[in-house]
Amino acid sequence: MVVVEPCLTELSPEETREEVLRRAQEFVDALTKPRKLVARVREASEGALRYEGRDLLEALRNLNSDFLDRGWGDGFPIVAPTREALDEMLRGTSRGRDDLVLVMEPGRGLATVEKIAVNCVMAGCRPEHLPVVIAAIEAISEPEFNLPMVSQSTGPICPLLVINGPIRKELGINCGGCVLGPGAPSRVNTVIGRAVRLVMMNIGHAYANIMDMDCIGTPNKYSMCMGENEEASPWEPLHVERGFDRNTSTVTAFPCESFSNVADQVHFVPEQLLDIFAHTANEPNSTAWSWLLPNKPGWNRENLIVFCPEHAQILGKAGWTKEQVRRLMFYKARIPVGLIKAQLLRAGRDTAWNWLLRQPDDMPVQVVRDMKAFHIVVVGGSGPKSAYMFGMGEPVTKEIRS
Repeated sequence: MVVVEPCLTELSPEETREEVLRRAQEFVDALTKPRKLVARVREASEGALRYEGRDLLEALRNLNSDFLDRGWGDGFPIVAPTREALDEMLRGTSRGRDDLVLVMEPGRGLATVEKIAVNCVMAGCRPEHLPVVIAAIEAISEPEFNLPMVSQSTGPICPLLVINGPIRKELGINCGGCVLGPGAPSRVNTVIGRAVRLVMMNIGHAYANIMDMDCIGTPNKYSMCMGENEEASPWEPLHVERGFDRNTSTVTAFPCESFSNVADQVHFVPEQLLDIFAHTANEPNSTAWSWLLPNKPGWNRENLIVFCPEHAQILGKAGWTKEQVRRLMFYKARIPVGLIKAQLLRAGRDTAWNWLLRQPDDMPVQVVRDMKAFHIVVVGGSGPKSAYMFGMGEPVTKEIRS
């Protein structure tokens, strides 16, 4: 990788051209000379590493300090990935430790079962969590998820995992209150989401300020995993909608840019309640213009509506289906084109925009390409608080297999 500073988006076209030409030799060197590993992420040449101290706690502190220096940690204390702990983790799957699951973007790292298991140990997972993490890695690596952009963007994008099926109860995955943490109820959710992030770093090489160029960052990147509260939903669960049997355990990965709390304890009529969700979706900076970009893979942003059980029951008791919810959202979640003309001009600079730029500023534009871009799950505990997740790409669902 060649890291170019300043960020090119801060420069004019003329300055960008000058900067690229000035850096040309660095690109040539990167393509023609032996690869130089960044010191912070170098591989350990001595095989197993040994850490010592006056006692076990000091040795563990020394391990954590060194792992952070090497870039292998996420900033929180990790569990020591000893050979014994690794062997125990691998008992959670029937796959061979050297089996290649996939080649992981953006750094093209070889994601073997053993390497994924090492990161699961570091995250605090138990052996039975390993198949869930492997399925999640398979999901985020599908082209429609657009992992290269999720991993390297200057925006705060991260995988949001939704787990469905019997495995929710088998593993104790939280589907109710504080589903995204913190605390003991979401311990399993937290370690699974954390393991996925560590895999993205240590196998996909999405290290902060090296490949992950997030301008500000987000705590969502540490871990974002939840189970769907299928028992409290008036509708069929997410994985059944996506073609799986109800008794099949799955993980769905959404590329999530951000989310907004949707609080409504006043409206009990579906149209009035969904009005609040539609107004939340009308966020021009996150979604309203990007789907218009021609031939841009990964820009078909699909969003997730997370209904709390209370809001879902209001809709269900009124006989509303998910399809009706999507249809209302599609026609109400629109913004005036005047709010995005400046962004369209900067992003386009070609004739594809002419028809839209000629429209009056108050002409409404839908925030997603079609109704199918609104996905719906029921999550959480008591209380009239839902959420709207702004996406950056398309979700992918994978079966969790041992």
